Amino acid sequence: MSQHSIVFPRRQLRSALRPAAVLCLAWTALFASHAAPALTRAELNQATVPFSERCESAPPAAFQAAMKIVLVRVTGRSTAGDDPALAPLLGNAHRYVQQCRGTADRQLSVGFDGAAIERWLTQNGQPLWGHERPTTFVWLAAQTGSATGTVITADDSSELKAAIDAAALARGLPLLWPSAAEVQRNRLDYAGVNGAAPSTLADIGRRLGGEGVLVGRASGTSATANVRWTHLFQDRSSEYSGTLEGVNRAADLYAELFAVSGNLVPVDIEVTGVSDLRDYAGVQTYLESLTFISHVSVVALAGDTIRFRLATRGGTESLQRTLSLNGRLQSIAAGDNGVQRFQFRR
Repeated sequence: MSQHSIVFPRRQLRSALRPAAVLCLAWTALFASHAAPALTRAELNQATVPFSERCESAPPAAFQAAMKIVLVRVTGRSTAGDDPALAPLLGNAHRYVQQCRGTADRQLSVGFDGAAIERWLTQNGQPLWGHERPTTFVWLAAQTGSATGTVITADDSSELKAAIDAAALARGLPLLWPSAAEVQRNRLDYAGVNGAAPSTLADIGRRLGGEGVLVGRASGTSATANVRWTHLFQDRSSEYSGTLEGVNRAADLYAELFAVSGNLVPVDIEVTGVSDLRDYAGVQTYLESLTFISHVSVVALAGDTIRFRLATRGGTESLQRTLSLNGRLQSIAAGDNGVQRFQFRR
């Protein structure tokens, strides 16, 4: 790692930073490699609905049904499909279709223009939950006998796992299941997961890539099995009961924290620990990738610290919550000028 600092006269700042643009794509990949898996705009705006005919003959109701699925994901609200405020968007669902095809199982797969939907939501004061979504690690112990059971893993084919995965897809919630090897490596079996403290399992889940953790104890492996859930995220811990309640309530919480609405406002932040142009390229590209930030500009640069001005929705609190997911920009104490500051972590 380079130890030198970079200091450019303000009048030379623009030209000095221009070469960093060449490095943006590579450093986007670096940031992504350290971040938890995120849903893309295309994935959030893709929906499949029952329809056995060709796209050309699909009625408006088919596209409206697909749009309802998408609106639940991108607003974070489970009732979005029935919200009168979104009726104009639903009524014109066919105008937002970018891709449409029939599937082998007689379904209609519809891809919408995500950027246009986002613009409509923001212009009409509706919440927007972008692709910055916590990945939730799932520990699920399912009873299979009077005193026996199994730990549901990533390659499990039970009805219960299929139902949970389908609910997570409907809400746009990235789930991470343990592999059989990870269960064995951590010396966990049914009794271990069923009897362990949720905080212990949460620590392991975070080490394996989860930002939130769901710990479940299920009465069986059927699609209707009752599950007692504990959801842990940051400093929050909640308990729910119901097959899909853990997924749905986790999505509700995340949407409450990360969905934003309102007009664009300028927010200044300072990022320290930026030692060269490659660091700058990585930081700026990452900030520009966030859904609720529409513009990023450099205000000042001194030593290893850059001050960015962001045009953002949701304000500083929303910004800090979202940056905490990635971990590459760690919040530190504000300076004497009151500007929010972050430490760049490689």
